[in-house]
Amino acid sequence: MGNIQVRNLTIGEGRPKICVPIVEPTADAICRAAREAKSHPCDMVEWRADFYEDCRSPEKVTEVLKNLREALADTPLLYTFRTRPEGGNIAVEFDEYLALNHAAIESGCIDLVDVEILRGDDTAFLVVEDAHNHNVFVVGSNHDFQGTPKKEAIIMRLCRMQEMEADIAKMAVMPKSPRDVLTLLDATLAMKELHNETPVVTMAMGRLGLISRLAGETFGSAITFGTVGEASAPGQIPSENLQQVLEILAQNE
Repeated sequence: MGNIQVRNLTIGEGRPKICVPIVEPTADAICRAAREAKSHPCDMVEWRADFYEDCRSPEKVTEVLKNLREALADTPLLYTFRTRPEGGNIAVEFDEYLALNHAAIESGCIDLVDVEILRGDDTAFLVVEDAHNHNVFVVGSNHDFQGTPKKEAIIMRLCRMQEMEADIAKMAVMPKSPRDVLTLLDATLAMKELHNETPVVTMAMGRLGLISRLAGETFGSAITFGTVGEASAPGQIPSENLQQVLEILAQNE
């Protein structure tokens, strides 16, 4: 319970796994970024497809995914189309969101797909079912750029992701004070202690929330995002720095 095996990577045990986001606008730059990521500390890669200039073309997205799969070899690949209400670049309607995610899932090139749970049950259930039918893991997600919900609300959203059969439950918040960061960490620990059905991933964004990206092993967050080039969210730091801190924390256990 509480962990999943994605290729050769076990998510949910030991140190948080370092995920490097790719946010380039062109197909060539995306593949270069993937090759560069593999030469840095990187356990898995997230392709933020909403940064891609042709992200609304399923055919071109599929072509990029095939090139990414070749470049990454056995490194796990997470496909994320982040929509504007949750901090992404593009607003899309129900049918297009389903179609774009389906193209990625059906490509056979991805290992995990991000699903925005708060888009509504109909949307989420359809993408989750589609992913599982193609042996793709689901990262249920919610991003609150306006603030930090109460501890009980964070736990409720993460549990809702588990109820909808997400394989990983992820939530990001925007802290306005150090106490907001404590709220997130407290909710994360509660998930680890009381709702350990799946790996949980949490982070407080921005400079104020940096500690949440470093202390995952203590509080129960299974993945942390580190940069090789451009960041995909406020507060991410270079993957080399992230690895150094994680190693220091591990050495002093």
